[in-house]
Amino acid sequence: MGDFLAREDRVKIWSALSDIFVDNEVDYKSIAKVLKPYKKSSVEKIFFTEVAPVCYSNMRTPVPPIWTAFDTAWLESEIDKMLKAREVSAMRRLKNKMFIAYLRWSLASEWKKVEVALG
Repeated sequence: MGDFLAREDRVKIWSALSDIFVDNEVDYKSIAKVLKPYKKSSVEKIFFTEVAPVCYSNMRTPVPPIWTAFDTAWLESEIDKMLKAREVSAMRRLKNKMFIAYLRWSLASEWKKVEVALG
């Protein structure tokens, strides 16, 4: 599959990857089943640039509010808002680039687990 993803595919990927950030044991094999049909490089980019910036705080909160699953409608709305904000603000793009660099470092082990599950 190429880099272009239909909206429903993108939402499916967002939902699967968001499971990494819940306050519960992560089922990487289950996540990998959803992600298998998609290009690994596209999924990795989506993980770090779309899902992680929205979901990361749940992982770092002492008492995470989301412990079973993110609501897909909420997730979709929050990612859309973030992407729109990036689109219209150069300052937001710069801030996000720095945050994404941090996320790539901080979540490297999580992404590695996804890669292993993908095979």
